[in-house]
Amino acid sequence: MEKLKFEFLVKPSEDPKTNVICIPSIMDADKKMFIIPEQLQPVKLHNELMKTQTFQKVKATLQRRHEKRQVWISLTQELRDTYMDEDGNMQFKGYLLEEITLKTQQVFTNETSLETLTKILENYAELKKESKQYNLRNLSEKFVIEKFTKKNIKRNAMDEYVRSGMYSYRYK
Repeated sequence: MEKLKFEFLVKPSEDPKTNVICIPSIMDADKKMFIIPEQLQPVKLHNELMKTQTFQKVKATLQRRHEKRQVWISLTQELRDTYMDEDGNMQFKGYLLEEITLKTQQVFTNETSLETLTKILENYAELKKESKQYNLRNLSEKFVIEKFTKKNIKRNAMDEYVRSGMYSYRYK
């Protein structure tokens, strides 16, 4: 039996306080994805699909805005008539759906990936050999905040004043 993978998405409706379940795309068994135009996305336009048990489960699952589910639904004759024309083209309410092609990544053989990994390891080994030994004192001088060094005279004077006990005797 033929199946289609429907993507269900909760979107805001025209009224910003309400949510609408929409169907932005459909995928067939050959992994071809078809997008549905914005005006045909609300699920209330998809009467035959709303009658299925799978949709009822999805409806119960989707609660919050921007939640998404992708589910396979077996095609009955009514669903086939709704989403496919007589030639097998994907359509909805007389509108032919646009197929979007997913960019397929090149499949590398084991030899190529092994060569790539060895090059990466060689470059890493060279970088480790060339790494510089940094002096800890020089690094700490670069990153120490000046307020906490002895260059701040007012701070040091106040510290000495408090340590000497003069501060506590003066304000008793």
